[in-house]
Amino acid sequence: MKSLRWRYTRLPSQVEDALSGEEDKEEEEEKEEETTPAPAPVPECPVAPQLAGASQVLGASEMSQLSLHLPPRVTGYSWRLAFCTSRDGFSLRSLYRQMEGHSGPVLLVLRDQDGQMFGAFSSSALRLSKGFYGTGETFLFSFSPQLKVFKWTGSNSFFVKGDLDSLMMGCGSGRFGLWLDGDLYRGGSHPCATFNNEVLARQEQFCISEVEAWVLS
Repeated sequence: MKSLRWRYTRLPSQVEDALSGEEDKEEEEEKEEETTPAPAPVPECPVAPQLAGASQVLGASEMSQLSLHLPPRVTGYSWRLAFCTSRDGFSLRSLYRQMEGHSGPVLLVLRDQDGQMFGAFSSSALRLSKGFYGTGETFLFSFSPQLKVFKWTGSNSFFVKGDLDSLMMGCGSGRFGLWLDGDLYRGGSHPCATFNNEVLARQEQFCISEVEAWVLS
């Protein structure tokens, strides 16, 4: 019985020691938390991307807004102006040539003769193709005047298709979300199942004033 009593009298001491140790650990953890610097706050305003070239279509504000909707994998990528009609001419073939050697992604931006700005993000470089290509990262956008972004709906996989005579992005019921002719002079935009988009320009048919293709890498 003495042995049992001795053990009984030692238990509270052991518990107190354990509790005391836990309190010491908590105090140490609290001190560590106090000394650990708080994470940097997320900036409220979007940050403009690093550019290699000057845009004749988008300003710094529009580019910053667009950068918030790009896939996470391209965060921090620089934007290089691979093609622009003011430098390379109004030719779809010329655009394809400037895309050679690039695997993408590409931001295509346009301004029509009404002053409307719109375009598309392609997950891979724009190229000639027998069928549609791309991934669900592809989207359409317009500034009318506020930015509107039309992401993939999952309805189909008609992302991008490049012919010698036209470039098409998004499709449904025989209509394209965005298409450009071979001379990069005329284009069109219709609601389509791929992106469930609105008409990007003020009218379904438009005349192009400027086209730019930015390679993100």
